[in-house]
Amino acid sequence: MKICLTIIRLVFALLIMACCQSASSADDLFSQIQVLQNQHKFEINGLEKIENREKLLTSGTLNQQIKQLFAGYNYIVSRNNQGRVERIVILNKKEKVKDNRIQVPTLTQANHATVSVAVSGDGRVWQTVAMVVDTGADLMVLPESMISELGLSEAHFTQHNMQTANGIVQAKIGVLQEINIAGERIENVETAFIADQRLGGTPLLGMSVLGRFQLNIDDKDHLITLIRK
Repeated sequence: MKICLTIIRLVFALLIMACCQSASSADDLFSQIQVLQNQHKFEINGLEKIENREKLLTSGTLNQQIKQLFAGYNYIVSRNNQGRVERIVILNKKEKVKDNRIQVPTLTQANHATVSVAVSGDGRVWQTVAMVVDTGADLMVLPESMISELGLSEAHFTQHNMQTANGIVQAKIGVLQEINIAGERIENVETAFIADQRLGGTPLLGMSVLGRFQLNIDDKDHLITLIRK
């Protein structure tokens, strides 16, 4: 009996390890979609129409993750009689409308709208970050540890005191070459890096980005719309 239990536990551990390895291998949008497809055993037609880029941070139910991953595309979801997803057909990429708007799926984090943002210091190294949409923050705010993760030198930053919701903190301020939101490129973004423990795990998408747009938040459909000014 003990041997059987040991074997069951070993098999269970191996399954968990395989799932973790599969998820960690999703380092771009294509592989992220394929991981979701393999996990839930549905078919995708038209995957070649996807413009591959950095992976997105997703959460929630399968339906919510599908909306987040395919937000930039017109697609059809086919289901069986039990409501299970059997097939996704990607039709085409959504055309940009005349007012040049960006629609971004949101996640929920402590009652705040959170979006997936890919950031790069000089265009070579990219990191995908879940960022809280914060119109009260003057700058985009990231943890200080990301300076080295982005391959940047601290010599490119200046030291300033910065007012935050938790009081005045010391910040390293510089300009990131570009960020990417829902496939849209935004260049030369002034950014503050503060100590990880002071930031508390909540990077902020502040007005150095949001100030370039008119912002509409749709809590019902979990979307924000950024319209270029």
